Amino acid sequence: MDLYIKKAILHAFDPGQPEITFSENLMELTPVMLDYVTKKVEKIYSDDAKRGILSEENHFLSLVTDDFIASTITVANFWREEFILSEKQKQNDLLFVAYELDTQPHFAFIRLSLRDSFSHDFDTTTGQIKIRKTESSLPGAGSAADEAIAINRKTFSYHLLEKRIKYNGKNYNYFSENLLAEKPDISVNKAIKTIKKTAESVAKSYDDNDFAFSQKVQNAVFHAVEKQENLNPEALADQLFADNLTARLAFKDQVKEEIPDKIRFEQMPMEKIEKKLSNQKLSLSNGIEMIVPQSLYEDAETVEFIQNDDGTYSIIIKNIEEIKNKW
Repeated sequence: MDLYIKKAILHAFDPGQPEITFSENLMELTPVMLDYVTKKVEKIYSDDAKRGILSEENHFLSLVTDDFIASTITVANFWREEFILSEKQKQNDLLFVAYELDTQPHFAFIRLSLRDSFSHDFDTTTGQIKIRKTESSLPGAGSAADEAIAINRKTFSYHLLEKRIKYNGKNYNYFSENLLAEKPDISVNKAIKTIKKTAESVAKSYDDNDFAFSQKVQNAVFHAVEKQENLNPEALADQLFADNLTARLAFKDQVKEEIPDKIRFEQMPMEKIEKKLSNQKLSLSNGIEMIVPQSLYEDAETVEFIQNDDGTYSIIIKNIEEIKNKW
């Protein structure tokens, strides 16, 4: 990811105050601050991010102009109008960043929920190291943003990490529903879970949902990710239910309710997604648990799964040169 931070500014939201406290000047991007801001922006490009493309007439998009500081104030005030409706509000810092990603201009809004933390001081009078509580601390650089949107100012495509707010006893995706007023695509992470859950549900209705089928689903998704192809529910249906037309059609219809189109992998943390899918994790009824790498799971010379006549399973692990005991 070729990321170049150009500008950043931090504003403060306190639910006990009538207005947001706005910074008048840009952040000084020292090496430490530059590293912090860069990592926060990188975290937006997560497999949990929803994605879409804003229309040119979109109101939220119209608030982002070439005047960076003015844009941050306008967006912050627009955000506050919706967020203040939520129950149990906390203090938040609002980080805005102008940057280039793969040479294209981007604008990011990142909500950072402040929290209590602990540190230590050395008391020279007593010779003791004491723990003290620090209120309203920013989250660490490695943690994901509480909420964020990154917009490509050339293509108007966006990545969105959003959290629902509770208002009048109901939960709302206020960012996409009210601020963007558009429905984003499902995240890659949720799409994978939806595909797995739907496939297993359809298979169960046809008495075909055993551990082998579950692993077949994971295997099919893993290979699509490994090749960095689009995650195509229709192609997966053909793989998973090749011999059952009715099941294949049922899977396509049910998946389309949440995944109307192919899932794209552009600007996704592919290594992280692959790692999640790279091992088959098996929990056996006798208490044994196994982790089998995908590459070995499909190799009959390494591991073999046998269904016995009485309906039980046997697993044969072959050609083991060394066994180590891990504590």
